[in-house]
Amino acid sequence: MKSRLIVIAASLFLFAPAGFAKDPAFDAFYAKFCDALKRNDKESIASMTRLPYLWNDKKLNKREFIAKYDQIFGKKVRDCLVKQKPVQDKTYFSAFCDDDIYIFEKIKNVYYFTEIGVND
Repeated sequence: MKSRLIVIAASLFLFAPAGFAKDPAFDAFYAKFCDALKRNDKESIASMTRLPYLWNDKKLNKREFIAKYDQIFGKKVRDCLVKQKPVQDKTYFSAFCDDDIYIFEKIKNVYYFTEIGVND
């Protein structure tokens, strides 16, 4: 019986969908990211964003990103993101709010918010 449970547990781990995987480093990053969203802390969000950030065909530096922050992370988006459980793909995590996908990637061993895509 015990060996059967071990086989079942191993099978679940090996054949789990991509979104099932856990990464404690991402979990810590996303908790910090959500805390900054709740506090509407533009500086902290900018520090967790890969800059320059491409917005409407323009590369934003930190100062420009902070100036556009309310357009990028309006209250509705902030409220949505803090409730999300991002899913993991092979190379990134994503969180869905309405028609947008918020993407988080690990770059040089550090997680960043990298882009917003369209949920098709």
